[in-house]
Amino acid sequence: MDSIQTNSCKQDNHILKSNLWKFFKALRAQANHIYCLLVASPIHYAWITIIDKFDATIQKRISISQFVNSFKKMPSTGKYYRLSINTYDLETSRRITFEATLQQELSLEDVTALFAAIVASHCVEARGRGERFELTPQIMLKYKFKARYIDDLQPIILECNSRIDNETIN
Repeated sequence: MDSIQTNSCKQDNHILKSNLWKFFKALRAQANHIYCLLVASPIHYAWITIIDKFDATIQKRISISQFVNSFKKMPSTGKYYRLSINTYDLETSRRITFEATLQQELSLEDVTALFAAIVASHCVEARGRGERFELTPQIMLKYKFKARYIDDLQPIILECNSRIDNETIN
């Protein structure tokens, strides 16, 4: 799996617990459909890595829902955070992991731009299990999608499934 990551020598602009919390609050308010998708995603779709500032080999991987639901229990002293989201590029048929390690990489614009690729990743994963990722009542309940976003979500999901179907046939 490919990774998108930017390395920097500066230690002071790594993502802190408070930065990540503010990001998810803004995402919930401004792009709720993406927030819902990420929070309900299994840990192998989207996750947060808690990294020890003094020994980067000491890491703990948690789901986004664990972070959101247990925010007050998450460590902050001596730790920094990395957000990872699996995506799928329909043009190249490649799985790519978006990673935000530095504060400047943690932007609503970047994650919003990845929305179709995040949905495509869910569709590919479902296809691998012999299923389809569709807006069934069960999926809407699991991901807690609000009714007002269904009209925006449906065409993206249909397009992703259609293109994946075409990949499978060709």
